[in-house]
Amino acid sequence: MDFPENSDETEDLQVKYAPKKVFIIKAGGYQELTYEAYCALCESDSSYKDKRFLPLHGMLMEVTEDDFKEFYRNQRRQKYLEERSINNQDISIDMLPTQEFRDRDVLFDSDQDVAEKVLNNIFLDKLREVLPLLDAEDQKLLWLRHGQELSEQKLGEIYGVSQQAISKRLRKLYDKIKKMMEI
Repeated sequence: MDFPENSDETEDLQVKYAPKKVFIIKAGGYQELTYEAYCALCESDSSYKDKRFLPLHGMLMEVTEDDFKEFYRNQRRQKYLEERSINNQDISIDMLPTQEFRDRDVLFDSDQDVAEKVLNNIFLDKLREVLPLLDAEDQKLLWLRHGQELSEQKLGEIYGVSQQAISKRLRKLYDKIKKMMEI
């Protein structure tokens, strides 16, 4: 961004972006002034240098010190909450399309709970220890069924037996693995 090089350009920018109206507290109420009248008042009355003003809809409004602090405290809090919301990937229920909204879509936590993850990891570690102990034919059957995700029907065609025979063989194999894992 280019900054103004002389004071005339600076004054032009100040006038261009100056508020249209200024409201000052006078006799328990507000008095409306133009920005130019406000500037003249500031020059003639040095007490206005210590007054607090809030920008509202392109205007300035004089407020008490407490109101000023409260306004900016709320601004900081809102900014903090927005940043936290972004970091936590929060969503508002109001943002959801109402026709496609289903409670379980929003309220269901897709992450497993920590205890479940730990148990799953223990199970996988034990399974890795047991699988090499199986004979090659059993390992191949498990790999085709779970690694290649072939159906029992397809496995029956490959082995030349019925789907029921494959199902029975897999059940026996699962029982054998459970015993080996001591579950």
